[in-house]
Amino acid sequence: MGSRSDAISSPLIWECTRFCLSRDVSGNVAGALTLAGLEIMRNFNIAHFAGVFDRRMVRIYRSLGFSPDVIGTMGEGRDRICLGLWDYSVEAYHRVAQKAGIQPELSTLWFDRSFGGAVEPGSVALTG
Repeated sequence: MGSRSDAISSPLIWECTRFCLSRDVSGNVAGALTLAGLEIMRNFNIAHFAGVFDRRMVRIYRSLGFSPDVIGTMGEGRDRICLGLWDYSVEAYHRVAQKAGIQPELSTLWFDRSFGGAVEPGSVALTG
């Protein structure tokens, strides 16, 4: 990761890092945050999220059914970090909603209340 000079650049790739939760939160908070990310991807036509995460997150992402493609790593053992790329899909959106215990309609309602509705007129939304 550190010495590569290949830049990842696209208006359809957003960076999403720092998945931070209190140790005391309930089990479905990680799923709810992940679903919120998928809701942003769905409504703003974001095809990919790129993010940096430590190795412990691999298990969490896998349990949510939304694992990234790891495209780079650096470090060893507990200090190992990864760069991952997540792809949006309707299937992932519904899978994470189910794992989080949140109906997609409710997630959509929360998005609409927060952002004033889906994509701007004239743009094409990723369905789901």
